[in-house]
Amino acid sequence: WLRANKWLIAEVLGAFVVAVALTWPMVLHPSKAALGSPDADGMKHLWTLWWMRASIWEYGDFPFSTDLINYPTGMDLYPIEPLNGFVSLFFPWMGLTTLSNMLVLMNITLTGIAGAWFGRVLSGSRWGGLTTGLLLQCSSVMAFFVHVGVGELNHLWWLPLGLGCLLKARKTLDWTWFIVLALCLIGAMLSCFYLGFFLAMSVLIWSVLTIWARKKTPRLLVQYIVAASLAILVVLPVTRSFSGSYKSGNIPDVSLSSYMFENHGQPITDPPSARLELQQLVEWSRTTEGRKEAAYGGGRYVGILTLALALVGLVRRPKEALPWLVVAIIGIVFACGSYFTLHGEEIRSNGIRLVMPSFWLNRILGFYAEPLNFPVRYLAMTAVALSAMAGLAVRNWKWSIVVPFAVLEIVLFQMLAWPWQTFAPREAQALSQLQGVDDKALIDLALVARSDMENRYNSLSTQIVHGKKINAVPLERIEFFARDGFYFVSSLSLFVDLKPIYENRGGSLNKDYRSDLAILQDSGFGWILVSYRTGAEQLPSGIVDELSRLCGAPYIRSRGMAVWKLPEVSYTQEELKGWTVLHKQAIKKLERITPGMAPALR
Repeated sequence: WLRANKWLIAEVLGAFVVAVALTWPMVLHPSKAALGSPDADGMKHLWTLWWMRASIWEYGDFPFSTDLINYPTGMDLYPIEPLNGFVSLFFPWMGLTTLSNMLVLMNITLTGIAGAWFGRVLSGSRWGGLTTGLLLQCSSVMAFFVHVGVGELNHLWWLPLGLGCLLKARKTLDWTWFIVLALCLIGAMLSCFYLGFFLAMSVLIWSVLTIWARKKTPRLLVQYIVAASLAILVVLPVTRSFSGSYKSGNIPDVSLSSYMFENHGQPITDPPSARLELQQLVEWSRTTEGRKEAAYGGGRYVGILTLALALVGLVRRPKEALPWLVVAIIGIVFACGSYFTLHGEEIRSNGIRLVMPSFWLNRILGFYAEPLNFPVRYLAMTAVALSAMAGLAVRNWKWSIVVPFAVLEIVLFQMLAWPWQTFAPREAQALSQLQGVDDKALIDLALVARSDMENRYNSLSTQIVHGKKINAVPLERIEFFARDGFYFVSSLSLFVDLKPIYENRGGSLNKDYRSDLAILQDSGFGWILVSYRTGAEQLPSGIVDELSRLCGAPYIRSRGMAVWKLPEVSYTQEELKGWTVLHKQAIKKLERITPGMAPALR
């Protein structure tokens, strides 16, 4: 068996070694810090792994609808990264940081393996396959997907896997491969909407360009239609459900053509920082300005040597390479976003912005599901296509000598530095004392006072430890569409008075808060958490003194955080009924004075 599968074993081991090298020195201390930028979405990724695993093993719920956030209303929350979450279920004993790093290693390795298989099917050469796999595995797109901390993007292997199945289906015209292709489209779309959509676009482009099969063309058309129909029948209902969880506003009651070509107040969801500027494709060692660009500005450098290899592949085997060149170019065009941008400024002609194809595509996607807010991710299509073309250039081991230099160029001259960045959740182990005490929900005062990036990071870190339901949604973007818990708590006079005290602007709790405490008690709240930033700061004496006067001594006191148990009060149902009416009026008033809340998209 070893002899018969020696190439497969070599490819798997080689891909794993490359993954270890790319993520070095993480493997030496996998539990110390998670791979990813501390200023991007990595903490949300860790929270998602915790939520999906805890939903099954601790709460016995399917991870779709949850009241762990936005309490007491809860919300429907489509699993952000269901495939990673599914894998996490088999490791309930593993720490989240270690689990996250293990998943990164696994996904990078799978990208190398799937890329090598795809390249081998395309080129007919093992050396060509290894070239494709290695270039894709080490691409700046792969590094960026890890860096940005969006766990489902790490499944980049869906693209070469699905495209390899497409090649097999086209070569053999075997129904089995068309069914497998449909399953790949479904799996990719359900595990990551972005990657699924990129795979579908790549399949469509390549299929149209290679549709002629002489007398077998009608049969091929039918097979493509059946595969596409199977995928759409499964995917479309799920994407609509996804859109319900991550909505971008209500769609007016108009036709698709009207929504595309007329102005109905459709949002432009991709800012200049999320768009590709063409010079970035070959710009060596690009520097960044500010935390935001450092976190979200990578994944754009394709490599000069990689482009050279792709050009050689085009010259040597133009028939096979041309369709992939078209895929690569279309990926670049759509990565430019809604408007053509240069040096951070939108290019205008006679005062009119230069509209790009992504503008119209996003209107279609927004009509049916959800627009793509980060167009630079389209470069995943380009990375796969260029790697495929480079594989066509390598006929034997002699030509493969160039490949390590192409890899080194990408690793050393892309924007993201090597070794890759890491981050760690805030230290909050003291809050583990709350586990199992009761099932009362907890009010995170930081999210009532100010829901910024640091407080969301803080809240995600602390909830992973204490495991209690909380009043707000510490997930960027999503927080703006599930604000019931925020309004519920923020409209109470107790928290109106607490906000300036939390912000160290003075004030005191000098009112009768019996009605507020009764409403909280009846709704299932029992705790209040006060935390500041990273925990390096001591709690201001004002907030400690005032809450201790209301609630008694802190149940937990640690550096930068403290937890109080809300005092229980006695009340009649008639009193509660009257207080509830007034509370609902206060909620409506707060909703009116905070209209048009919209996500601060990157």
